[in-house]
Amino acid sequence: MPKYLILLFLIACGPDRSINSISSLETKILENYKNLSTAHRLQIGSPDEPGEKLALCLTFVGKVSGAPLPNQKVHFYHTDNNGEYRPSISNNESTARLNGSAITDAEGRIFVQTILPGDYGSSSDNRHIHTTVFGAKPEAYDIHFKQFTGFMGTRFADRSDQHFQADLKRNNDGSLIAFLSIEVKRPYTEN
Repeated sequence: MPKYLILLFLIACGPDRSINSISSLETKILENYKNLSTAHRLQIGSPDEPGEKLALCLTFVGKVSGAPLPNQKVHFYHTDNNGEYRPSISNNESTARLNGSAITDAEGRIFVQTILPGDYGSSSDNRHIHTTVFGAKPEAYDIHFKQFTGFMGTRFADRSDQHFQADLKRNNDGSLIAFLSIEVKRPYTEN
């Protein structure tokens, strides 16, 4: 295959990095999430953590019922801006330096403030946040970012019901925001 065709193929298969601005409706939704009580909000890392600021407005629902999962403990962890986990327990990424837990509210919502994770290892376009939904079967779900997931990663996530693609938006202050519902298989309420 000629080199120019390979290059064209790689460009066409790369992620679309364009990020739209937040809408007025999304701004109102964001404000509602920001006003959740402390138990339902999570700041991962310090507010001055290096990296692009990211807010996640998440709703956890049962995959079968579609009903919100109230009082559900969820743990989050991810790499830093440089793509390093830096776990406190060797070989246990869930103890990454950037980690934390929160409880869903009555509507299954959690608001997370963090940074956009860096690319992990030697791969590019694989930025993601791990979530552990305690008591669900399975417990592991990952949040990927549409603008930072390549062709193969997108194909993988599309075929998995434990990997979710978040479409990043640009907030009025320049930070990133994503709104996402995570469908949990066999949550504790449905076991």
